[in-house]
Amino acid sequence: MNHKVFIIFSLLILIGLSQISFAQTNTIEDQSYTTVDSLFNSFYQNNKTGAAFAIIKNGEIIYKNTKGLANIEYGIPITDSTAFHIASVSKQFTTYLALLLEQEGKLSFEDDIKTYLPEFKHLDNNISIKNLTNHTHGLPNLHELASLKGRKIMSHQQIIQMLLKIKHTNFNVGDKYEYNNTGYALLAEIIERVGKKPFKEQLKERIFLPLGMYHSEAVDDKNTVVKNKAYSYRLTNNKYENYLLKLSAIGSSGINTTINDLCLWAKNYQAPIIGSREFYNKMEQPTYLSSGKKINYGLGLQFGTYKGLEIVFHGGGDVGYRSYILHIPKHKLSIIVLANTNDFSALDVVYETIDILLSDYIKTKTLTKLKLHNKQLKKYVGTYELQPGVYFNIVAKNDTLYFQEFGTKNLNPLPYMNGSSFEFPYINHSKFIFYDNKFDFCIADFTYECFRTSIEQPNMDKIYLNNFTGIYKNKEHRIVYELTVKDNKLTLKRTFGENITLNPLTLKSFFSSKIGKLDFIYDPNKLVKGFKLSGQNFRNIIFEK
Repeated sequence: MNHKVFIIFSLLILIGLSQISFAQTNTIEDQSYTTVDSLFNSFYQNNKTGAAFAIIKNGEIIYKNTKGLANIEYGIPITDSTAFHIASVSKQFTTYLALLLEQEGKLSFEDDIKTYLPEFKHLDNNISIKNLTNHTHGLPNLHELASLKGRKIMSHQQIIQMLLKIKHTNFNVGDKYEYNNTGYALLAEIIERVGKKPFKEQLKERIFLPLGMYHSEAVDDKNTVVKNKAYSYRLTNNKYENYLLKLSAIGSSGINTTINDLCLWAKNYQAPIIGSREFYNKMEQPTYLSSGKKINYGLGLQFGTYKGLEIVFHGGGDVGYRSYILHIPKHKLSIIVLANTNDFSALDVVYETIDILLSDYIKTKTLTKLKLHNKQLKKYVGTYELQPGVYFNIVAKNDTLYFQEFGTKNLNPLPYMNGSSFEFPYINHSKFIFYDNKFDFCIADFTYECFRTSIEQPNMDKIYLNNFTGIYKNKEHRIVYELTVKDNKLTLKRTFGENITLNPLTLKSFFSSKIGKLDFIYDPNKLVKGFKLSGQNFRNIIFEK
């Protein structure tokens, strides 16, 4: 996100930045770039974390700017040669590499992954490479699995070994779209086996070097030295602290690149040098679930409309890093931002830039602000499940809709927007959109379905907590937890992290937002013999007593 666009030549010399080039075919007025420059500078400061930012039109870089610090400790500024970790923007590179291999007949996106990963021969479901890339595979997410194991630091190879031990899917393949990183990490492993060469070397040889992306690399170990790296930070009590990467997955993430190099990648989208337009056409095909529901995510790319404009995009975020690349094909326009700011400023810069540059093409709706009353709000009231173990109450009171974390008394107002949409002002770019028996929790480009549920917590007098105590083990991932009773509460203890208090959900299940939901399993004598653990991006992981 820190791209410095050089509009005034004297400033260029003063600051020492490389010269900006304007495409001769550009139909956007130069005044617009002055406005973009002001926009960019309003978000970032020289003495804080910052960003690199670029605009490409008709295959030419027409604006580039950088601002802020790549390293706060030593006051090293961000430049156009600063390397950023781009997180999930890496996924489109992995897909493109797989398409190159498919073109050579070395694999097919319709192939069952068991062809290449026989470690999954026990799975009942047939998962295709396409399922891996469009997030319909149903495999649990690598980040949550690592968290359950207490593994804070893992190399890519350690992550792959963990994933190859998965014994079952969260849902039937193709039934749901559940964004996660496991599919792409496994695709990187398939590419290694098919190409008979490390994934990062194939990426370099087949994509980076042919495009001239000489300052790009996939990093599979946190100890790897990255030249000119932007460091990751977060603000805590108005003070910066290091916010380090811990899981070094590649395929799903892991690429470090500069704004200059990523501009070359954007140019390849506008006029392919390697691969072909057919590659992008395939990547931009929507996904259809078993139910027929359409998902605007293809193979490593998302797409949709913004104020009447058709856009293709993907974002990335990990610890303090933020990245975003967006294309508007009709206008042959691409916008890129790379940042180490740990916030939503990258998203703001990209979309406000669209507002400035394409103001003549934007379609906006005039919405009448209505005042809703309790009678109209009543249909949204209820308890909803975001994921196993995380529940919300929606409450209507005094002609206002409120959000309430289950089990608490705090009411947080949800300002009405329009239709059945309500702003969630506690996270930027967030809102609730209500439907029958569910609402979509939209955070930036992500949508989480929250389904209405009914919870009647049992009386604690009817539960004998000692029935649940003991040591439980998951053989699949070699995880051991202990359940004890403390202060008349069922408590989960691990060899890492803090103890977790579990709250009763039913007579046979407990939950905590810190880990998920435990459904206890009984033997024929009605004695507890284990539990199934479900949570965010994992389901029914079995622990035996």
